[in-house]
Amino acid sequence: AMFFTNSIEALSEDVKASLCVLSCFGSSAETAFIKTLERLLQKTLHNNLDAAVEEGLLDKKDGRYHFSHDRIQEAAYNMIAILDQGRFHFSYGMALAPLVAREEDGSILLAAVNQLNLAGPEAVQEKSQNVIVANLNLQAGKKSMEMSDFVAAYSFFDNGISFLRKKHWEEHYALSLELFDLAARCAHTNGDVISLNLLSQQVLTKSQSFEDKLNVMYYAMCVLASSSKLPESIERGLKILSRLGIDLQGCESGSVEACVQETKDLLSGYSDDEILNTERMTDQTKIMAMKFLGKLEIGMTQIMPKSAPYVTQRIIQLSLSDGMSPVSPIGFVHFGSYIAKLGDISGGYKYVKLARSLLDKVSRENAGEVSCFGTQVIAYVEPLQAVLEYHDEGYAAAMASGDVVRAGLITQMKCSQSLFAGINLQALREKYAAAIKFMEERKLRILTLQTQYQQQSVLKLIGIDQEPKCVSEGHAIFATNKSVMRIYYYLKMYTSFIFRSYDRTKENAEKYLTCIGNSWANLFLAHAFQAFHAGLISFWLARKSREEQGWYLRGNKSKLALKKWTESCRWTFENKWYLLEAEESFCNDDFDAAKSYYEKAILSAKDHKVS
Repeated sequence: AMFFTNSIEALSEDVKASLCVLSCFGSSAETAFIKTLERLLQKTLHNNLDAAVEEGLLDKKDGRYHFSHDRIQEAAYNMIAILDQGRFHFSYGMALAPLVAREEDGSILLAAVNQLNLAGPEAVQEKSQNVIVANLNLQAGKKSMEMSDFVAAYSFFDNGISFLRKKHWEEHYALSLELFDLAARCAHTNGDVISLNLLSQQVLTKSQSFEDKLNVMYYAMCVLASSSKLPESIERGLKILSRLGIDLQGCESGSVEACVQETKDLLSGYSDDEILNTERMTDQTKIMAMKFLGKLEIGMTQIMPKSAPYVTQRIIQLSLSDGMSPVSPIGFVHFGSYIAKLGDISGGYKYVKLARSLLDKVSRENAGEVSCFGTQVIAYVEPLQAVLEYHDEGYAAAMASGDVVRAGLITQMKCSQSLFAGINLQALREKYAAAIKFMEERKLRILTLQTQYQQQSVLKLIGIDQEPKCVSEGHAIFATNKSVMRIYYYLKMYTSFIFRSYDRTKENAEKYLTCIGNSWANLFLAHAFQAFHAGLISFWLARKSREEQGWYLRGNKSKLALKKWTESCRWTFENKWYLLEAEESFCNDDFDAAKSYYEKAILSAKDHKVS
């Protein structure tokens, strides 16, 4: 370090000063930016930096000045007195600030804000500058969110808050509310629950109206929904919606079929074009109410499946009467999913496509959720191998909007469906490890628990008997969430069957069957594979159990379900239907028919390239 310091000391004062300026902006800077800075600071920089290039301290290539070594930048920066460093950063940031409004790409904005934040609030010289810097951080945070960098965005919002003076809630209420709201949103996306709680408390205490509290109340509801407190999340959502004039109490007592039919009747009066060209919702309070309805939907579909269609119905009603909001596509994609689960695959597929088209008309804010649930219906129409590509699209859309819950769910689904698509087990083991790490980092407790049990099944198939490291809230989740229990007992049933453990297979199969009626309202591809394996297991148990007739009927029910799904997608389901036909024939001692169906299953699998 002393060698570099001595090399710089040997330069002229002007060149040393220019190197010190450059060092404040990092390891490199564009030559065009240096010209701008030269003009703003009214200092000669270009010629001096060219002199440093000749001395070997800088490189000049690709339109940038680069320090030849990190230690050279460090030595140049350390030549600025410690007490002057903050002052220099602040003066450079304030000099760049007036250019922000005239640029398009945001590079000057980010350069200015980084300088101001390096200086810190203590460098502020005039009261008016606090508001200027806070506003610049607000702009930089929004820019980062547009680029899907929610970690950087949170840092900008947090710095913006730090520049606010005492009594900022009274003197600059709108600015304060927006900074805290957006910081809370990024904290939620980043899995930083502690910061989210601290920020939310400030908003809840200082807000001037109930409407101004809605954003942080929504994020709090999201956190509860991702943890072991899904029932509490739903309860809060219902109370908030009631205050907004939307009463959903008592919807759990209705009929799913009747609700779906009512919604069908409502939509029968509109063509697809009329729906796609419906005017936009403009009432901000109603737009927020729609967000709560959307969050309620995904919670209820897990633990209150009979209530979820009523939430969907209300989203669609409001969309048609008050205008389309970013949540409207969610309503249509879930409606398509419910229709498909009730047996009308083509009808459900139609509404999924409509929801995807709505994204382009209204907003792609919820493209991750639409893709997540829509892809599950598409999987009953299009080949499984092609469906995996939709998951990549959905994951990218979810991450772009900061919807880490949907990104996590899509990741889990892709891992699960990769197993059925015949992906190598060792490669799948790595996918599960990466998925669990993603979920743990973002505090997605329910998804982590489900994925850990799926991972355990993969490990057992490889030959590794390893108990999952369950999340601490596992028992609480099991107590309230039949959808999670369904997956758990299915996996236990499946692995016990693979290793032909009769008692464990029978016990877990019975427990799995008790969960089906009170789990997911939506249709998932996993339900088809669960039905297939439940059919295989039921026919196997029928051959070995004293309760032969009961297990035989369960196997027959699974066979008929696969036969129905084969009508919409032979590619994915035909070979599995034939296998269940073969197993049923085997149970009936019709060995010729069984042999024929086994041969058909093998041929179908080869033709459709499925495992």
